[in-house]
Amino acid sequence: MKNMLRSAKDVGFDMRLFHCYILGDQKQAATYNTGEFKSLTTRKLEIILENMKMDSEVLWIDNDIVLFENCIDHVRSHRGSFVMQDDIWSPCTGFFLARTSMFSWRAIQQSIEWLKYNQKPHINDQHAFTNVYKRTIGLIVTLLPQEEYPNGSVYFQQGKTSKAKMVHCNYMFTTPEKEQRLKDNGLWNPDDSGFNLSNKYYI
Repeated sequence: MKNMLRSAKDVGFDMRLFHCYILGDQKQAATYNTGEFKSLTTRKLEIILENMKMDSEVLWIDNDIVLFENCIDHVRSHRGSFVMQDDIWSPCTGFFLARTSMFSWRAIQQSIEWLKYNQKPHINDQHAFTNVYKRTIGLIVTLLPQEEYPNGSVYFQQGKTSKAKMVHCNYMFTTPEKEQRLKDNGLWNPDDSGFNLSNKYYI
């Protein structure tokens, strides 16, 4: 979180816009494809839904993202109930803008319900949203250009870096792996400068 927030501060984001939710009993990040990760991503959707009740637009940014420029206006220039990073196999729930409407609110609510109903431990919020999106008529989802909003595969493995406005360090299972990849690429500086300026909620 601190690394992401520091990058946001460095490129000129208004840090007062950031609302950071910190789990008080969470000692370390959950590993992808586990029941614990599923539980955390369910809570994440619940937090997004709570924010959609208060604001007309919500931009969610996962912790494993590094921002290279203030891209809020560019993201907002795209139409749709959701404007989302393209994660190759599905829309990405790690970086997306949600515009509050009956359609978008219900899509998040149904994603939460799908996760809670489905007993498989390896699923997460992205599987849930993709499932709901595919069967929801009238829900407009715009995918952002991959080279401008690359995931870990596009940026680190395919080497498409020149147009990137950010990078999502996904396509790895554990936090230590992601941290090392960011360190190896000169993208790691988790000082407190951005964190101290953001709004924090211990839940």
